[in-house]
Amino acid sequence: MDRFLAMKVFARVVESGSFSKAADALRLPPASVSRTLQALEAHLGARLLNRTTRSISITEDGEAYYERCVRVLGEVDDMEASLSHSKLSPKGNVKVSLPQVMAKSTIIPALPEFFAAYPDIGVELLLTDRQVDLVEDAVDCVVRVGAIGDVGLVAKRIGAYTQITCASPGYIERYGEPHTLDDLDRHLAVGYVLNKSGRVRNWEFVVDGEARSIALKHKIAVNDGDSYIACGLAGLGLIQSSSYTLAPYLQSGALRRVLTDYPAHPRVVSVLYAANRHQPRRVRVFIDWVAELYARLPAFQQDAKAQ
Repeated sequence: MDRFLAMKVFARVVESGSFSKAADALRLPPASVSRTLQALEAHLGARLLNRTTRSISITEDGEAYYERCVRVLGEVDDMEASLSHSKLSPKGNVKVSLPQVMAKSTIIPALPEFFAAYPDIGVELLLTDRQVDLVEDAVDCVVRVGAIGDVGLVAKRIGAYTQITCASPGYIERYGEPHTLDDLDRHLAVGYVLNKSGRVRNWEFVVDGEARSIALKHKIAVNDGDSYIACGLAGLGLIQSSSYTLAPYLQSGALRRVLTDYPAHPRVVSVLYAANRHQPRRVRVFIDWVAELYARLPAFQQDAKAQ
């Protein structure tokens, strides 16, 4: 039995809560994961996991062994990095999930800078607005907007941005420009469908220091950031999105900002990673680079309130 592999398998099963998810993450057959765990328990002479037909749970011995596994795996990773001189030039791939629009406007344009600093690291971007599972999707870290709510994840705040409301000149010519929130009753918006709930997102404004949520009428709804902006450019309705995303269209005149007297609360941006999983150095340097990148982007340095 390869005890080092067995520790990796055991740690991943504990973190994912599933033999099949651990097998997918480690790219091993499910039967191999089960056999490895059985062999590890036999070698240790202790039961690490309680198994039923529907679930698994960790035993008291398993909890103690897991904590030591995480430390050992982390020490081995750091030792190999040091011996291979990758402490100064870490190697390997980093898989990151983030919204598509944010990737195009912030991360991708700055990646040449990252690759120049870390030429031996590859980056795989999983571009989606849905809430991914780090273990199931084999993701190292996630850049997420808004509330976190994930148990077992560490959230490192890296910035916050403002939401603004815009319309195309063609829309304003046809429907007029709204000047107050009451005017929105006579207007159309482009609906944005939240992937988690399947519902169209309400718009939020700050009125006299208090948040006000408004459900707007719409003829079209989409669940993709690029399509949402495209609908606004086509004059299909008012749109509300981040100032950094809409800035180029405002500068070109393709969109005009409206309702400037009614701001929205800034939205917090965080990078998330697993709390109990050792992060290889390549992942740590990427997370630090993302945090430093956002720190020098003025659009992401708003005075945000916790969401």
